Amino acid sequence: MPFDPRQFYDEALEANGINVAFGVPDSVLNGLSSYLSATKSIPEHIFMASEGGAVALAAGYHLTTRKLALVYMQNSGLANALNPLQSLAVKEVFGIPMLLMIGWRGKPGVKDEPQHALIGSRLLEILTANDLPYEELPETMLEARESIARLSATSLEGKSPVALIIPPQSFLDYRHDKPPRLSPTLPYRSTLQNWTSDTLELPLSRETAIRYVLQQVRKTDITVCSLGEAIRELYMLRKEKRESMSTDFMCIGAMGHAFALAHGIAMGCSSRRVFCIDGDGSFLMHVGNNAALANISGHDVVHVIIYNGAYGSTGGQALTLSKTNFVAMAEGLPYKQKFLVDRAEMLKSACASAQANSLIIVTVNNFVRESLPRPSDNPHMWKDTFMKSLL
Repeated sequence: MPFDPRQFYDEALEANGINVAFGVPDSVLNGLSSYLSATKSIPEHIFMASEGGAVALAAGYHLTTRKLALVYMQNSGLANALNPLQSLAVKEVFGIPMLLMIGWRGKPGVKDEPQHALIGSRLLEILTANDLPYEELPETMLEARESIARLSATSLEGKSPVALIIPPQSFLDYRHDKPPRLSPTLPYRSTLQNWTSDTLELPLSRETAIRYVLQQVRKTDITVCSLGEAIRELYMLRKEKRESMSTDFMCIGAMGHAFALAHGIAMGCSSRRVFCIDGDGSFLMHVGNNAALANISGHDVVHVIIYNGAYGSTGGQALTLSKTNFVAMAEGLPYKQKFLVDRAEMLKSACASAQANSLIIVTVNNFVRESLPRPSDNPHMWKDTFMKSLL
């Protein structure tokens, strides 16, 4: 040590089959992330707005490719990543392998800023408490390659995220003559198409909206559904019609990360359209990640947000943001197409018209059946069935 970033990528990461990376920049990992930013194009490398979004992106990528993605972050960002790790990726839920690379600020015995003192001293305890296998980066390239090989095997065999801990001063700075590579963003910000009626009546419920979306889903399409009552309604509708759920992925945890998960899935299924059914509260929770991904071209994801202005599965508490402000926020996001609908005919037309990276906001009433069934299958079985359907 310190490692040359290019050599480390080639001889330690790529040599172990890891050639995509998602994350949030960190000063400890500066050399490596600068190298990735300068030399790797999307989707090989994507900066996310928060660490949890990077975890969800890596989870979706594994579901369709069966490969490990690198998810990098500072240890202070591990808290942002724990929600999707604990409620989506760990072996107790879906069991989705990935390699976390965590910069170790506040490492005991190394002078650092006071905000890193607690997380630095407790980092290894946190990983142990969450049953996440880890190793600290060794000092030679051969040992680093072997460490990543062991962690990768542990991740794939144990169906669990694993972590490589990176001490300060592990990477040399990356110097390049050319300016940083820019993301292949969409060339313009589209105008939101308002296809709503003039009346205050909202004839659609979330259940009927999901029903009409499913009618537009082709056999080759994939559906990702966010957590809560929406999943239970989708499950009920499929069971009522005795339809296969093999290409439906129900994101039972990781609130706010369904769109990132859908994008990861789309990375490995470039010829297939992905419908992401999301809630308004879920969308708001990590809107920064959604904005970052909406700005990336090449992924055929249709983001359907069902707006009822309430947190349905927790008692119907009112959303803080009004519909007017919610729609105004959505208008500023760089999806290729944006639709606002409140009628079945307009929802079906929007789904039929939607191209890559489209947003459809459906305003609905608050009707919910009194007894919605809960999915009863084991999450590992859902995951295995879903992955087999994509072969």
